[in-house]
Amino acid sequence: MNPTDFKKLWMTDDSERWVKFPIDQVEKSNLNEKTKEFLKVGFPEDAAPFLGFGLRSYDWQFNTIQAYYDDYDVDYKAKDYWIFGSDGSGNPICIDASENDKLVLLDHEQEFEFIENMNTSISELASSLLLFRDFIKKINNEFGEDGFFESMFTEKHLTDLENEFEELNPNYYIESSFWDTEIENLRAEIK
Repeated sequence: MNPTDFKKLWMTDDSERWVKFPIDQVEKSNLNEKTKEFLKVGFPEDAAPFLGFGLRSYDWQFNTIQAYYDDYDVDYKAKDYWIFGSDGSGNPICIDASENDKLVLLDHEQEFEFIENMNTSISELASSLLLFRDFIKKINNEFGEDGFFESMFTEKHLTDLENEFEELNPNYYIESSFWDTEIENLRAEIK
């Protein structure tokens, strides 16, 4: 998926908020060109499941964990973790320049220790966000506007979602374990 197509698919109504990353700061990073293009086009400010993208919480500066938290004693790998957003608990979502720009989630309460992989690339993250959003829409269309939040989905719905993630990345449950964890959390909600 390319960044322009992602933006078109995401921005389906006027209530969506979109954020762009500062081009000059993105260009100075050691990220690959495909990642840079996505950042320059932008990303949704908010996305399910409780994810936020952009630099609002980071003084609008595109930095690594090491550069932003220079007063902290952080792991040496922090020099390669570019801050991209955060999850609902305030843990930073980072782009790992040392691992071909894979997306990782770090623990903000444990000196930015690695929690889990989100996606192998920013393009795969974009596709994953669309899959999850479409899943929520499908459940709400089937069971009413609160169908997803009332956990009205079934095992079959979740198996279908797993299959879609597997089509995107056959090893998603390892390489994009964040999404596997999310699906398992939903599975625990089935009544």
